[in-house]
Amino acid sequence: MLRYVVGIDVGGTKIAACLMDEEGKMPGRATFPTLASEGPKAVIGRIKQSFFEVLKQGQIEQNQVAALGIGMPGPLDTKKGIVKNTPNLPGWIDIPLLQILKSEINLPMVLENDANAAALGENLYGAGKGIDNFVYITISTGIGGGVVLNGRLFKGQDGNAAEIGHMTINFDGPRCGCGNQGCWEAYASGTALARFAREKIAAGEATKIKELAGEENIKAEHVFAAAKKGDKFALELIEKEGFYLGVGLANVVNAYNPKRIAIGGGLTHEWNMFYDRMMQVMRERALGASIEGLEVVKAALSKDVGVIGAAAVAWSIC
Repeated sequence: MLRYVVGIDVGGTKIAACLMDEEGKMPGRATFPTLASEGPKAVIGRIKQSFFEVLKQGQIEQNQVAALGIGMPGPLDTKKGIVKNTPNLPGWIDIPLLQILKSEINLPMVLENDANAAALGENLYGAGKGIDNFVYITISTGIGGGVVLNGRLFKGQDGNAAEIGHMTINFDGPRCGCGNQGCWEAYASGTALARFAREKIAAGEATKIKELAGEENIKAEHVFAAAKKGDKFALELIEKEGFYLGVGLANVVNAYNPKRIAIGGGLTHEWNMFYDRMMQVMRERALGASIEGLEVVKAALSKDVGVIGAAAVAWSIC
């Protein structure tokens, strides 16, 4: 008889769940709005709802499920199954999530940082399949990542390892959302790219970006769109984006010495516009011995990476 796991990815806007069998097939899928403003109790109710919905779709009973994996943004206490303080989920402070879920779902459970879960998902089913030393990086509104070392997810002492977006790349740089200065995320995320554009436009820079977005609603996508129209300023911003990404990648390479790095997230839709510059800078700044044989590729799982990662985490405890 086939065994199954359930993976649930809890984000600020949606809850995605899947039922996965041992072959990686997903006979049950469900998505619910998080509605985070309603507070932890309501959101946990929807997490439970998503679990039972995928069982219904797969036409299986709970006793056929080997484990439940949940991926969420941190910080988390993964050992105790506690959500410590998640910025995108108001009111989630020291919530014993797994303890609450076990009142209705009698299964082995695991709670994992969503970026770590995504790394494991890509390692088992995506761009890192078969690679024992692998780094997954997501670049969108922020920068996150997860690391697999010697075939095992590297979690650190408290499950908060590989917060690579918060490496300091300039000790006196701009303030990051985490409160520190000069983080990689504050330079190379989509949010940072849009911020750099807004600052220059407010100072009088002439650019098509303003025509495409308006001065207040500028996003990274508008910078890329203007660059495709030949806008000089937008092209300069993207050149800097590639530079900043390359600097951070060099640090990742020097720290972990991976065989392969897979990059996902919204900015990879424009991969070809910054890839060459990013790789040039990475090769210039990383230790030579560490980049021999290194592969840097696009992530494979796209929008499913969160839920597949949560399922992968569930399999890890079976």
